[in-house]
Amino acid sequence: MSLISNFFNFVITYPIFNALMLLYHLFGDFGLSIVVLTVAITVALLPLTWRQLKSMKARLALQPEVTGIRRKYAQDLKAQYEATQELYKQHGISTAASYLPLLIQIPIFTGLYFALNIVLNHPTLPYLNSIIYPFLPPLNSIPNIGLNWFTMLNATWHISLGMPDPMHILPILAGIVTFIQMRMSQPQALADIKDATMQLTQLIQFILPLIMVLITIFIAWQLAAGLALYRITSLLLNMIQQFFVTGKGSLFVVPHVGGIVDSSGLKDNVERQQSQPRPRSSSSTSTRSKGSSARRRRRGSKKNKRRD
Repeated sequence: MSLISNFFNFVITYPIFNALMLLYHLFGDFGLSIVVLTVAITVALLPLTWRQLKSMKARLALQPEVTGIRRKYAQDLKAQYEATQELYKQHGISTAASYLPLLIQIPIFTGLYFALNIVLNHPTLPYLNSIIYPFLPPLNSIPNIGLNWFTMLNATWHISLGMPDPMHILPILAGIVTFIQMRMSQPQALADIKDATMQLTQLIQFILPLIMVLITIFIAWQLAAGLALYRITSLLLNMIQQFFVTGKGSLFVVPHVGGIVDSSGLKDNVERQQSQPRPRSSSSTSTRSKGSSARRRRRGSKKNKRRD
């Protein structure tokens, strides 16, 4: 296990730590160093992210055909999946392009966590300088990992980037930005669809970001505040890129559940009406009564003739 840990530190943690120390040497602000590092990572991943956004845009263009496939194979999920994948293959859409940037950011996120722990758990100048690369300037003092950006609003809002945010400012901001970014990535076209199944999908897509907000806030409460700052900056940059693909997306779209309720209620009413026996109409009843009275009069007249 130590071999894997040492390899991870050598490949990811120590380069991120040295990049942070170089930026801290330039700016003298650890929070600003994390922001600039996040921008640099985003620019480095831009080719992969651009492929992801192009793939997302192509998927949105094929959404009507995907909807047709789901209706055609509504009872066969395997056939539905195979037909969808075949459609994507015909248009050159790779499913891996959607997940590759995320898979790359996971070790970067983990490396930043360990880099912050190095500064927090080993605050001795000789140890920190032993990790810094020889071609970079050494540290003359222990880095100040405090974030004072919010003290202008409240003097007590001082945040240590190496520990969980006691003010809960960064976790809440991370949750809000997560919701906005996810809603922007969801197409607005679903808002104009009156089909009950698609409106149910729209409702689920509205609830999913809310769940992710709760998960993001919970994780940000547990981990170092510097990771929340990294997450906020990364999502803001993703929002800018996302705007050129889907625009505002479903950000200002409120899910419409009336069609779902109305259609299901209408279906229930039809089923109840079909199951109930049909009442006899008054016209048919009166006709039958008139017919029976006429027959009785004819029988009476025949009896009178026989008597005569």
